[in-house]
Amino acid sequence: MNAKHRGAAKLWLLNLFGNAALLAAIYLLLILPDAHGWQVAASGLLALFVIFCGVWLRAGSFSYFRLAEYREHAAVWQAFRHSLRHLIALMLWAIPLAAVEWWLFSLRQYAPQFGVWFWQKFSALRFGNPRQMYRAADWGLWIVMALLFAIWLPVASTVAAAGLKPLRMGRSLSVLRHAGYWGWLVVLMLLGVYLPSKLIWWVPNLSTLARQAWSAGGRFFLAYVLLISAWVGLLLVIGVRAEKEDPGPFV
Repeated sequence: MNAKHRGAAKLWLLNLFGNAALLAAIYLLLILPDAHGWQVAASGLLALFVIFCGVWLRAGSFSYFRLAEYREHAAVWQAFRHSLRHLIALMLWAIPLAAVEWWLFSLRQYAPQFGVWFWQKFSALRFGNPRQMYRAADWGLWIVMALLFAIWLPVASTVAAAGLKPLRMGRSLSVLRHAGYWGWLVVLMLLGVYLPSKLIWWVPNLSTLARQAWSAGGRFFLAYVLLISAWVGLLLVIGVRAEKEDPGPFV
């Protein structure tokens, strides 16, 4: 195993355990009591710490795969230390995406009404029945959300490594011109989103409650491992391809 493989393995483990710890911390936030002022203050401090760790984990992972000097020497800590100076920039880049994605997600509640309205108003374009129109509209919203995320990612890798520099951010968008990026994106989304969802919702016919519990735990764990593996693979694809478009010095 060379340095590149060791570094990728370290990043995979860091994301595997780091994201699990963040989920546990979020769960802790939800169950913390808030009857007293000090408890509310403690919850607020914990929330800030969780946000900081979550953004740092993303920024450090982006930076590691974006910069060849870190990838080739398995310099994980150096990449995370470098990304500290760009945490606010990454948050500023993430806020508009989060707002638009939330707005699109909220539009899903109107998909049934849209299906009926489209069926009634555009008879020449309609197909199937109103339910199928509604499902098509719902799928359309999911596809738009995925496309926005795919466009956001290459720029995010540069922001995590160099900050909000418009010229470098613009050059990172050149990744979108290559079919290989979209091909890897589709494959990794199938691996990290489609397969885990099938695993989670698959309910085998088991005879006892204990077996069902073990099955559910194993399926959730495998789905989580697939999700993290696909995410780290996507970071690698984005970082290498973005660096080819914008290979200038960052450190």
